[in-house]
Amino acid sequence: MAIFQNPEGAILARERLEDLTGLDLGRFIEWAFEDNVAPDTALTNLERWIRATSNPRLYVEQIVGLPKVGRLLVTMFGASQPLANSLIQNPELASLVIEGAEFRRIPTTEKIKLEGLSLLAAATSHKHALDRLRYLRQRWNLPIALNDLAGMWEQEIVWRALSDLADVLIDLSVETVWTEFAKQKQIAARPEMMIVGFGKLGGKELNYSSDVDLVYVVEDGLEEHVDRDLTRFFESFGRALTDRMGRGSLYRVDLRLRPYGGAGPILRSMRSYEAYYRLYAEAWEVQALLRSRPIVGSPSLVARWESMRLTTCFRPTLSEIGLEQMLAMKARIEDGASDSDLKRGEGGIRDVEFLAQILQMIHGYEQIDLQVAGTCDSLRALEATGVLEHSVASALIDGYTFLRKLEHRTQLVGDQQTHTIPSGEVPRENLAKMMGSDSWDSLSRALIDHRRTIQILYRSTFKLEPATSGDRSQVLQELGSLGPAALHWFDGIPESKEFYRGLVNNEGSLDRVRQILANAPRLVAPFKASVSLTELLMSGEIEELDDPSSRIRRLPSTVEPGHLAEVYAHGHTVLLTRWSLTPEFGLGRELANLADALIEHCADRLKIDFDIIGLGSFGTRELGPGSDVDLLLLVSDRDRQAIAEGQAERFLAFLSQLKRLGAPIEYDLRLRPEGSKGLLVRTLDGLRTYDLDGMEMWERFALGHARLITGNAKSLEAVLHSALGLPLTPERLLELTKMKRRVETERVKPQHVRRQVKLGSGGLNDIEWLVHLHEMRYPTATHAGQTTDLESRIKNLLKAGLLNALEGEFLAEAHNYLLSLRTRIYLMGIDDDLLPENPDKLDRLAASCGYPDGNSLLARHQSIVDAVRRMYLEALERLKS
Repeated sequence: MAIFQNPEGAILARERLEDLTGLDLGRFIEWAFEDNVAPDTALTNLERWIRATSNPRLYVEQIVGLPKVGRLLVTMFGASQPLANSLIQNPELASLVIEGAEFRRIPTTEKIKLEGLSLLAAATSHKHALDRLRYLRQRWNLPIALNDLAGMWEQEIVWRALSDLADVLIDLSVETVWTEFAKQKQIAARPEMMIVGFGKLGGKELNYSSDVDLVYVVEDGLEEHVDRDLTRFFESFGRALTDRMGRGSLYRVDLRLRPYGGAGPILRSMRSYEAYYRLYAEAWEVQALLRSRPIVGSPSLVARWESMRLTTCFRPTLSEIGLEQMLAMKARIEDGASDSDLKRGEGGIRDVEFLAQILQMIHGYEQIDLQVAGTCDSLRALEATGVLEHSVASALIDGYTFLRKLEHRTQLVGDQQTHTIPSGEVPRENLAKMMGSDSWDSLSRALIDHRRTIQILYRSTFKLEPATSGDRSQVLQELGSLGPAALHWFDGIPESKEFYRGLVNNEGSLDRVRQILANAPRLVAPFKASVSLTELLMSGEIEELDDPSSRIRRLPSTVEPGHLAEVYAHGHTVLLTRWSLTPEFGLGRELANLADALIEHCADRLKIDFDIIGLGSFGTRELGPGSDVDLLLLVSDRDRQAIAEGQAERFLAFLSQLKRLGAPIEYDLRLRPEGSKGLLVRTLDGLRTYDLDGMEMWERFALGHARLITGNAKSLEAVLHSALGLPLTPERLLELTKMKRRVETERVKPQHVRRQVKLGSGGLNDIEWLVHLHEMRYPTATHAGQTTDLESRIKNLLKAGLLNALEGEFLAEAHNYLLSLRTRIYLMGIDDDLLPENPDKLDRLAASCGYPDGNSLLARHQSIVDAVRRMYLEALERLKS
């Protein structure tokens, strides 16, 4: 229910809108304004916008008919007055949101620039052209901010989109200002010039209200009068960005990162920059250069700048004096910063940026992957190259993203370059709503946790921890390079001193923690979030707990969703931990059982009336720890399809709610007939009709991994009939293998073909395809569909004479090896199922798998995948004949 501070004013505003449009808006206002951060302001801005439109009734009908769109617009009207003003000034821009698909599409620089060129082509004067550029910024800021507020884009996508928009506006501003300037000065040709972005623009991490840090560069050897003219040009260019017009300014410009700061000329030749950074630049200036990027410029100048950046920032060694100077400069900048300062305060944004940049400068000479400009990109590269542990890099990225999002929310309110949390109770509660938190207390706890984590990691990385002789210091010393990750884990837990004492005194505790830190760092986050799980690990009881799926099955159907999500997440972590410590059971089967229990609980809780089929790795009970749960929903009675469709929406919404509450579950329904365009629930008759009329061979292949989770066995029979009822002719086999080759080509980079454990050459997919293609060709002889367990299916191929004993034994062994390796890779925090190329990470992975070193693991892996691929190709040749 919407709560207005001025209920009488809200009633009058509603009446005015209803008189204007002739529509009843009562239900819309009740729903769309619920939980709005400033409902009175939002209603005022809604009325102003509607009155500014050319057809009020039409626009209101559209947002009432599209309630999610209407709510999103109302959210923006209450959250950001500058955004509301831009929409009121340009009411037609609402059509971008109403059209939907185009609004959600992430913009490219090419698309923005084409639109900008079109606007400039229609400009009637220089002043009009500058106005058109400001309109372009308004036009693109709107979808960026709305996708951000709606949570449809990750934060890094938001930063990149804002940076791409700035790149284009700077580029177009140069062209616009130069055209006017050259005409006035009667200049025939433009000398080579370049504009370089520093800071957040350079790293493609721009805020809504960031300054743009720029420096201006020209070619060498210009005559004095040309240099003077270009200085005036860049002064005009700066005014074009900063001057306020009817639509405001484009950007505030900061030129203080140029040589000698505010005392130096605003324009320098490229040779002058090269000499300055080689001879005179202070350590902090070299650090700033790290996040520089040419925005506009001739190819020759761009290449020289990048060469200068690499040779200046990434030297064989970083001197202790240089590091001390950078630490001292940082301390001076942050002196006196309050706890409410998100950027400069302890554990703030600058701590993460500084840590990443210093580690890049230390290791970037030898590791070229570290020579990037963005903060999150650099943290990922530092993890990939083994400089940072996975848990440390992940915690820093999570904390940085959280702080930047919070900073963005504070800036959206008034388009002010602020990094400070508001002080009043009402603004803080509103900020919490904009962040998706229940209250300021909840948001404050999350903020404190992130800042404490960042502070711990910053101080431990640079060895700024005070020298002590207690249990904490002993743990830090004994764990060596894993020490910072351990501090991140245990310093964030209540009564951390007791835990450190336990690590030192309790037999086996430190060894178990060391195993998790070294072999399963992805599990540090759930352990850090749960004192009870950490206690179970330290005591060793985690290896003796009951089957986690049975805990879910014992829960009443009325249990609170938060507790259900907690039990599922707890069970998920317990299974991964037990397997990591003692991999003597089928992890995929146990994870599938856990997901079965959750889905059965949801089905019983919501009293659903349809059948649920598991597909993919969920269907074969080989569910990976990061795999989606593939589902197919069916109903036997066609008269109940509409009811079942509504139940399915509630079922999927509940699964999504559990995920938001912390349950690590991701569902996927794209394998249903007609994919994402199809109904959520199909009738059995509908499935049979689709089978006869339009089902492709790859869909039949996917349905062959079906398993009944809950419901009527007739649904499974219908699915298996569709999967196996059509003979696998040579033509159909060719169709399937073309699809497989296309997937491999599109989803696996050429350099990763032999390192991708699932989709690569000789990977898990080759084994699954070898087995299932035989089942499709010989369904009766192989007892196809009677089991989804791969080892049992391989035995069925042996009994049918389609494999010999040595081939069957090897396939089963290779399958278990690849499954185990894939899980180890996931637990180490490595994405995309890839064997790591970094030698240190490969050695650690090898140790966790029981190999003496990375080269031994690599040799073993290549021999297995080569043999699997050979068997798969030989099997294809037999099936073709």
